[in-house]
Amino acid sequence: MFSVDGLTWPYRCAIERTARLQPSDISGLMMDGSYFNDLHGTYMSYTIMIAVPLTDRNSITPLYEALADPVDGHEFVFPYNQSTITVTGRVDGEVGDVYVDLPNGQQYWKGLQFTIIANHPSKQYTLSEVLTRGRAPLPDIAMPEVGDTYTYTASGWEKVTN
Repeated sequence: MFSVDGLTWPYRCAIERTARLQPSDISGLMMDGSYFNDLHGTYMSYTIMIAVPLTDRNSITPLYEALADPVDGHEFVFPYNQSTITVTGRVDGEVGDVYVDLPNGQQYWKGLQFTIIANHPSKQYTLSEVLTRGRAPLPDIAMPEVGDTYTYTASGWEKVTN
């Protein structure tokens, strides 16, 4: 069971989840051969394959319309371990299903499938946690100049003046 913008899908479905650990642009192989892994955070993605009960084939219409709406994101609630996780995410490109036209005149859609990618990390370290782990902190200064040096104080990053 999951929900999209408060619209709950009450029927069975298959859900695949992936936790993508996104490195920053400064991650990479160092001159000493070690690897510096500066992570932005953990971004969740979910792929959902819907099963529609034969007795309620039209129930998928509101869900399809919500997912096909060209917005920057939706609020999703997905299963996560023994609980749930709320993710603000975007539909990854496609919402797909299959049209069935039977000889007896019945028509319906089945097999709705889509992928959601989180717009924000679900997990990330604070600066204090980074320092506790022993990683070298980097100031989040937008426009530093060559030669600038910074010191981290209780007030945050401060430029050292000469």
